[in-house]
Amino acid sequence: MKRIPLSAPALGGLTPLIALDVVVLDTETTGLDIRKDRIVQIGAVRMYGREILASEVFNVLVDPQMPIPAVAQRIHGLGDADVTGQRTIAEILPELAAFIGGAVVVGHSIHFDLAILRHEAERTGTNWKDPLALDVALMVAGLDPALVDTSLDSLALSLGIDIKGRHTALGDAIATAEVYVGLQPRLISKGIRTLAEAENLCRKPAGLIARQEEAGWFNRPKDKRDFAQAVLRSGARKAIDSYLYRNRLSDVMSSPPISLPQSAQLSAAASLMAERGIGCLIIDRDGEDPGILTERDVLHALARSGAGAPDILIGSLMSAPVISAPADTFLYRALGLMARRNLRYLGVTDGGGRVTGVFTLRTLLRERALATLTVGDEIAAATRPRDLAKVQSALPALASGLLDDGQDARSVCAIIAAEGKAMTARAAELAEAELLAAGAGPAPADYALLVLGSGGRGESMLAADQDNALVIDDSYPGDLDSADDWFTRFAARINEILDRAGIPLCSGGVMARNRPWRRRLAEWEGQLADWASHPSPQALLNVDIFYDFTPAHVSGSGGARLAEALRVHAMDTARGSLGMLRALGETAASHGPPLGLFGRIRKDDQGRVDLKAGGLLPLVAGARTIALRYGITDLATPRRLVAAASAAHRSETDADLLANIHGFLIRLILTQQIADLQAGIPPTNRVEVNRLSHRDQDELREALGRIDLMSHMLRDILQGI
Repeated sequence: MKRIPLSAPALGGLTPLIALDVVVLDTETTGLDIRKDRIVQIGAVRMYGREILASEVFNVLVDPQMPIPAVAQRIHGLGDADVTGQRTIAEILPELAAFIGGAVVVGHSIHFDLAILRHEAERTGTNWKDPLALDVALMVAGLDPALVDTSLDSLALSLGIDIKGRHTALGDAIATAEVYVGLQPRLISKGIRTLAEAENLCRKPAGLIARQEEAGWFNRPKDKRDFAQAVLRSGARKAIDSYLYRNRLSDVMSSPPISLPQSAQLSAAASLMAERGIGCLIIDRDGEDPGILTERDVLHALARSGAGAPDILIGSLMSAPVISAPADTFLYRALGLMARRNLRYLGVTDGGGRVTGVFTLRTLLRERALATLTVGDEIAAATRPRDLAKVQSALPALASGLLDDGQDARSVCAIIAAEGKAMTARAAELAEAELLAAGAGPAPADYALLVLGSGGRGESMLAADQDNALVIDDSYPGDLDSADDWFTRFAARINEILDRAGIPLCSGGVMARNRPWRRRLAEWEGQLADWASHPSPQALLNVDIFYDFTPAHVSGSGGARLAEALRVHAMDTARGSLGMLRALGETAASHGPPLGLFGRIRKDDQGRVDLKAGGLLPLVAGARTIALRYGITDLATPRRLVAAASAAHRSETDADLLANIHGFLIRLILTQQIADLQAGIPPTNRVEVNRLSHRDQDELREALGRIDLMSHMLRDILQGI
């Protein structure tokens, strides 16, 4: 037995199963009466996610201080001689509690084991606290209500698992761990990804639960509370400095950067830095990606070369290329990157990958900034999908904290989108590294990995799925239809990593692993022309999601130029395609708000209303259509509305009103999603109307009633085309 005391943080319902600390537990007893029978053996094995840590086990015999009945001996093979003189349960319980620590306990019919442990503790006066638990039998019954036999033998047989040491505590614990691993793909396919969702699944098989309750296996509190709402109201969340989540590098960078050619001498560089009061220079390198020279480089050169240092060419002292981040990067993410790389200066790039500014820690008080990070740079340090899953699971708490701090819901969505974009980029880096390690080599051509839809607009909420595409340089001679092609394998692995990390595969297939969303630049240009000339309903759906793209990961400056070229071509194609624009406008205007007679909100049988279909969709689609009509490159819906009104010489009053309605609907949906996730309910765009305040209900009715302004604006702007 190896005892490992843990000091794990408290588990939350949003912890992904893939990153869950687990102890799989089983007991052997003198019988099945939890009030009278005793434990004779305890076995447990530790897991992390889907990984069974076979060397970290708990395996002890227990003296029950009573005779073992013959019927029990025939099951587990333990007789009185085997256990007499062993330690008692009072001695062992504290060690078992320490081994479990903060982990979730998993078992087969685990509530029997916990019940008898609880009664043993009460009988001996030993401290014991029931851990969080998941029952594989209840999970399987929840997945398949028609299943009759949920025994461990049956589950193992169905998964092809050979049980060794059946009816020994450790043997059954290891078998249960293997069953739990085998269930993971089925759980994921049913959308069960978090602890809270798994707990909800375990509540579904009412008949099996009733039998367990009748046997006294559950220790139910008399008063039940709505813990999901209590979590939302709790003031125990970590304070969040919303400034870091509100501002981007473009808001605080120094631009344009002060630069010198690499042929300049150190004396000229030092004089310029002193004159401008700056700590770094960007170094031009004759068409290559620029480098950076910092005050530390100057000091090191003086220390090494003394009097000869002023004559040294700065090209030999600089670092290249400049570690940079795009101008739209939020400050919290930039600071996380700088902390991880131990940087004092960070380059800031434009859409084409060119360094157009510099961000320095002198802009902010570093200690204050880093002390308030809720999500830092964990994504860049992730090496496996479960590392990314931890970040994904932290987003609801981050969103809730920012909303409580008064942050605008659309700004919160922009942060969620930024994290999704960063996770997509990290998945690409991991996929590249895996291909390289497998002998496939580096990327054989420049490319850009794009995120589409709400992720591209920066308007993601918490019901995320994958929408991505690849654009590849025209010079690539490979066969993109082949399963062995580098980019085919690359795209498939990206989508797999993101799916395992908690960003599900797109149900509509809009992913780079599917050939229609993996193309060379010229192929994409041809596809854009086809959509424009044949605006079928499916083509319009594709236009709706594709035109809101932004690059998440590029193969250097060449990849950035690909994405920029595709953007320019896409906008030119759309602006000249009047038939497609007319069809887009008609589709956007056809979505009516969910209002019935006398302005009543139409609710479904669960008292909810879909605020995306009848609210956000006409606003987002209408704003996109107007933006394409006038060549507006901004992707964010509110800014599109305001820019479109200005371009069309319309009153900005209506545009401002629609933008405010857009933000209001997002707040309602996002708040509902947070509550649902905390309760283990998969998030959707459906909001429970009765849980809204009277004021929000009144404002919702008014907001839905004013969405027809979007139809009027579309009609006026698109008339005659």
